[in-house]
Amino acid sequence: MKKRYQLGVMDLYPIVVNKTCMENSPFLKVQFVDKVDVARLYDAVKCALKDHPLFACTIGYDKQYYLEENDKEFRFFNVNEENRPMEYGDATNGFLWQLCYDDDYVVFEWCHAISDGRGGYEFFASILSYYFHVERPVELNLALGLESLYDKKEKGIPQKKQANGFKAKNMPYMKRGYKTDCHILKVPMKEVLSVSKKNDSSPAAVLPPLFAMAMRKHLSKRIKNRNVCCNVIIDCRTPMKFKTMHNCVLSKKITYIDKYDELDFSLVSTIYRSLIDLAVQPENIVREATNMVDTIRTLVSIKPKFLRNALVDIVVRSMKHTDSNFVFTYLGKLDLGEEVMKGICDFSFRSWTDFGECNLAAVDFGGTLVLSICENFYNKEIIKDFIDICNEKGIHFEIEREYAYEQANLRMEKL
Repeated sequence: MKKRYQLGVMDLYPIVVNKTCMENSPFLKVQFVDKVDVARLYDAVKCALKDHPLFACTIGYDKQYYLEENDKEFRFFNVNEENRPMEYGDATNGFLWQLCYDDDYVVFEWCHAISDGRGGYEFFASILSYYFHVERPVELNLALGLESLYDKKEKGIPQKKQANGFKAKNMPYMKRGYKTDCHILKVPMKEVLSVSKKNDSSPAAVLPPLFAMAMRKHLSKRIKNRNVCCNVIIDCRTPMKFKTMHNCVLSKKITYIDKYDELDFSLVSTIYRSLIDLAVQPENIVREATNMVDTIRTLVSIKPKFLRNALVDIVVRSMKHTDSNFVFTYLGKLDLGEEVMKGICDFSFRSWTDFGECNLAAVDFGGTLVLSICENFYNKEIIKDFIDICNEKGIHFEIEREYAYEQANLRMEKL
């Protein structure tokens, strides 16, 4: 009998928002020093699937969605990034991910129902480790994510409520389906961290306020609300000292308000860092996880499916442009080991614009911050102004590439 795996609310959410404006398939790309060895890549994926069983599954439904062992053969696609298939699932023999390769690089993208950015990265990191014949210890922890942190009794530490961001109509955007303009920028990580003047700072406390400043330059002085709200993605695993292969993320809204313009930027960065530090306190993570479980559980439990789908569509259309103005997600420092790092020369991470019309996705690749900005604004001066503002602060971004990026999506008959 095939193994089945229960899905938590943060796993079910990506399934119920499938085919809506909130659908999000993360994207990882690695460039090798040498041309891709297809046989080695195949063997590496085969080994990695044993360590990450959720990625070896397909989706099933019995009163609720679940993951089930997939006994079919996984497929690769020898195609360049621009021409890769835009739909996976049925096209990948039921696997909820897609892997493409061409010349010296590999592209990996997956349905968020399996896991979040950290979980997807860990699977991809295992593939890379096996490819270069390096052992990568993996702890098989299949506990559900936010449900494992649930506690109704926890009230949390008081946090200052953040102001709402500007209305979407005040920053005109293009409706392009799953396409966006993607800008890949690079800068030494030490330049980013030195701006905050804190040794233990994070890009999450530096880049969001700088990007908010660039956006504010293009908001009319006549509008009443010129605040810029950012959703900072928080991986709960580290602060909670908890491991899981399932989705285990929350978000913290932080709003850049008028008075920040009058402050020294190092103080603004400190404010952002303080708000993030408070949000990741165990008491607040537990409280937010509990609230999130209660909220999403109500949504994903609606029967019948057609009624739930209709309601979900209404909810996500509302949240798309009211939840935040942009999203910042930081994958952290790649911990691939010396042998693997010798064999790769580039790595990037990007995420589609599920909330608002802009997503900043960053990763530390060997001391270089690689920042992918996906956006659909009519005004293309925002990116230029962001780079100029960063230069003024001592962060000298270089544009690696700018192009039209299209997200590939999970498409299966059973959904």
